[in-house]
Amino acid sequence: MKDMISGIESRFFEGPENKGKNPKYSLTDLDNENFRTVGEIIAVSLAQGGPSPAFFKEWCYNFLCSGEVDFSCLSKEDVADVESSLLISKVEDAADIQSLMLWADEIVTCGYTNQIKMDSKESMIRAIVLHSTTRLIPMLQQLRKGMELYGLVNLMAVNPEACHSLFVPGKILKPDADFIMMSCQPHFSEKGTSRERTERKIINFLQDFLQEIEASEKTSETFSNITDGNTGGAGGEKSESLAVQHVLQWMTGQSHVPILPDEKRHFKITCKFDHECKERLGDHSICYPVVSACTCTVTFPVQHLDTYTMFKTIMSAAVRYGGGFHRV
Repeated sequence: MKDMISGIESRFFEGPENKGKNPKYSLTDLDNENFRTVGEIIAVSLAQGGPSPAFFKEWCYNFLCSGEVDFSCLSKEDVADVESSLLISKVEDAADIQSLMLWADEIVTCGYTNQIKMDSKESMIRAIVLHSTTRLIPMLQQLRKGMELYGLVNLMAVNPEACHSLFVPGKILKPDADFIMMSCQPHFSEKGTSRERTERKIINFLQDFLQEIEASEKTSETFSNITDGNTGGAGGEKSESLAVQHVLQWMTGQSHVPILPDEKRHFKITCKFDHECKERLGDHSICYPVVSACTCTVTFPVQHLDTYTMFKTIMSAAVRYGGGFHRV
């Protein structure tokens, strides 16, 4: 479901990351009732505990709750399509009436009917904002119709504040190392035995592994912010590094913190330990952890995890390549 919600975001919505998005203006998708299907998928995803579609702009969310648009609250920050954003910038940057008149046809197309002059820039920008946003109302109406599944729209209308963080970016918590470790329930051997000591060492390795990934994520984000706009690397390509959410996805089948309070309260990851893989499988050089995402269970091959270096190598490969219903 995570990939489906992510695919919906990239296919049917546009706007800057982490600042909310608008539906794309597509009469073809509207005619094919694709936005209604999107609404139904969103309702199913939330009914199953997520992931949530936390990528809507505030005005879109308010419309989904009430079925109406508060025009007085619309601003240029609510514009998401590139063409309208560029036109607003051109109007703002126009230094004289000659340069402003270059965009006269585009401004008039947005519904501006007054005389084009320098002291009317705010009115022109207002017309562009209204044109960019109000033309999306049919898409939002169809989306809202689909979200009537399971009574989601009625729930949002009654509890708009409670549902807000599920749709508008900024409040959905990403999983971190502490969340995964607090969710882990290791099945240790008898207390005081050598097996128990080895199992506790592996759990410590897991904590170190998660904390190292988390620290690497923060470093990567800082570097990305510093080099924003540069391609970096050969051909501008980036190799995706491991993130804590990838580990959670591998362990449980979901990469997000549970959004339903009851589900979050009972969320656990069972950790088991296999001490006898060599006796069972014969002489071999490597084994990978076995995951049952349906039951949120991970079984660690103890005999192959003697050191943190071995643990890190094996876990990294397992998380990267072990996402399917198979053994690595």
